Amino acid sequence: MIGMDAVAKAAPDGHTLGIGFNGPIAFSPYMVKKMPYAPATDLAPIVLTTSQPNVLAVPARLPVSNVKELVAWARTQGDKLSYASVGTGSSSHLSMELFLSAANIKAVHVPYKGSPPAALAVASGEVQMLMTVAPALLPLIQDGRIKLLADTGSKRQDAMPNLPTIAESGFAGFEALAWNGLFAPAGTPAAVIDKINADVNTVLKDPAIQAALVKQGLVPGGGSAAEFRSFIASEGEKWGAIIKKVGITVD
Repeated sequence: MIGMDAVAKAAPDGHTLGIGFNGPIAFSPYMVKKMPYAPATDLAPIVLTTSQPNVLAVPARLPVSNVKELVAWARTQGDKLSYASVGTGSSSHLSMELFLSAANIKAVHVPYKGSPPAALAVASGEVQMLMTVAPALLPLIQDGRIKLLADTGSKRQDAMPNLPTIAESGFAGFEALAWNGLFAPAGTPAAVIDKINADVNTVLKDPAIQAALVKQGLVPGGGSAAEFRSFIASEGEKWGAIIKKVGITVD
């Protein structure tokens, strides 16, 4: 938010840009009572740079092997179920709440300070579920301490083609992405926005750049500034509804 506020208050000349993501753009307006800037009016979206689905992880010894079995098992646990997140108000937190709502199951949220402690909590069985980005979990997967059940993207990741999506596991239309994009101060001339957008789109089509991003678990973005603005609006509607339903605040 500090970074986005600096962009919002900078001169709209194309020399100050910000890399923004879900949190300070699509989540915070619904979780923070006094925002220092208004994302929809103080920032000019330029282009979506990357997106990244979360993965659904559980302890290796949990007696389930897919999402349907997890949901069925969860419904036998009463009020004993809990899940970790990498922090309150994070994509990790909200993605799980979206899943719980879709699956009509309940679990207690246990926020941790980042991926490492959250992942260790799952590996030890302290909590039963976690949604976060896959790279943070790889060491524990390789050690056989946690297992992945599904991906939160709309389609399977190239890096993990054998991991099904939640959408294809009985929850059609489910999608929860962490994403990043470039922003400029509102009022930046359209010609400047278009020039930066075109240059970034060119770079994102470079096979070497795409390969480097995919290796990190990222999906290359791209598209027009108008498409990015529309995407942000739809993200706000979706996540705003979940934030209000759960009553999440970070003040």
